[in-house]
Amino acid sequence: MLTIFHDPTSPASAIAVARLTTLATDGVAVTFEGFDHVGVDATLPVDLDTLAMIDRLAPTAAAEGIVLRRPAALPPTGLVHVLLAHAETTPERHVLRTAVYRAFWEDGADLADRSVLVGLATDSGLDADVVTALLDDRLALAARRRAMTAHRREGVGGVPVILASRTLVPGLLPVDQLRAMAESV
Repeated sequence: MLTIFHDPTSPASAIAVARLTTLATDGVAVTFEGFDHVGVDATLPVDLDTLAMIDRLAPTAAAEGIVLRRPAALPPTGLVHVLLAHAETTPERHVLRTAVYRAFWEDGADLADRSVLVGLATDSGLDADVVTALLDDRLALAARRRAMTAHRREGVGGVPVILASRTLVPGLLPVDQLRAMAESV
C-alpha cells in the first residue's frame, strides 16, 4: 500500500496524483491523504518558488494531460481536504480528485470557495446537501487539521510525498517506479 500526501495547489502534486490515480484505477493499492503544505488559513499570492516549479514541471504535466496555468493566488486548502477526505469513502473519489486538480490548475477555481467545492462535488456525483453540511462542519475541519498536524510530527513536510513501508519518498516518481514500489510493499 502506498499513501500519497498531496495538496491541490502544488504543481508537483498535480502530476503525482494523476499518476497514482491511474494506478489506483488499475487496482494498485493507493491511499490519497490531503495535506495542506502551507498551513495558513488565508489566500496567499503566488510565490516565486511556485512559479519556478510551474515552469519546470509544465512539460512533465503536459505529458500527463495536465495544464499548469499560473494561478491568480494560492487559496487555503483546509476545506478542499475535508471534501477530498470524505470523497475517499465514496466510489466518486477518483472523479472528484481529478476534478479538483483540473479546476484549480486549468480553470483557476478558488478552492476556498464553498460554492465552487459544492459544484465540483455535485458534478462528480456527490450529494449537494451532504457536501454542504460537511463543508459547514467546523469540527470536520478541525479534525482534518489535527490529522495534518499528526502527519507533520511523523515527518511529512512538503508535497507530494509517498509513504511506503514506513518510509517517506519523493512523490514525483515515474509510473513504472511507482508501480514497482507498490508491488514491493
